[in-house]
Amino acid sequence: MNKFIPIFLINLTPLQFDESVNSEIHIDDLEIINNIQESIGKGGRRNIIDILKFLIPNLLKQKILNISNPEIHLRISGDENHHTIILYPGIEKYEILQVALEQLIIELRTLKEKDLKDHQGREWKIELYFSSDWKFLAICLGLNAANRHIRPAIFDMIPLQNWVPDKLHIMLRITDVLWRLVIDELKFRNTWVNKARDVIIEEMKCINVRFHFWLEVGSSTWQYTSLMGQDKLTVLQHFNLSTFKSNPNSKFMG
Repeated sequence: MNKFIPIFLINLTPLQFDESVNSEIHIDDLEIINNIQESIGKGGRRNIIDILKFLIPNLLKQKILNISNPEIHLRISGDENHHTIILYPGIEKYEILQVALEQLIIELRTLKEKDLKDHQGREWKIELYFSSDWKFLAICLGLNAANRHIRPAIFDMIPLQNWVPDKLHIMLRITDVLWRLVIDELKFRNTWVNKARDVIIEEMKCINVRFHFWLEVGSSTWQYTSLMGQDKLTVLQHFNLSTFKSNPNSKFMG
């Protein structure tokens, strides 16, 4: 694929390189120093039109595409699956994304307005979609709150109804909030805290989730294991909150 679809460099230096940070060099090899300096503030990209033309023959063989219905549903995503189009070092920030995605935006507009002609001269209608976790989706939509636009959407050629947030990611974030509320309620009540920690740990053992509490060094603040991936789903589905009511002297959880 690299032979047919070259990788082009993106220059992000003016946006995210701060010369005041780590300006002193502790490496003596001049070649290494030059390679590092040449790579600072650079990203890589591939042409999405070239990628589609490369993939179409194989997609036809697999009968994923149909010549009698020449339409391609193309999803742009912020995750690491499928085919990488843009890769750059740095944070997810609107201003940086505008520069990193500039050429992709041009290519998507071309696909939206003129469709795609493959190597055999066949024309394909392109229907565009965007899907990612809520944070990246909100940035690309130009939002600074749940429903407030402050900037134009980066992918303004994609209809709003085709912007699809990752439902699993949203559910996991909701699980984080719900679990934090449970812990905060325990701390707020401050009447059954020691017992509650033991109950939580025992209940976690019952549902096969590794979970611990510990005191932060030099303070009286209790920390606890961050739930990840499948553990979040297991707690959401199987953790029995009624165990908190087993202590008749507790007012916790109503």
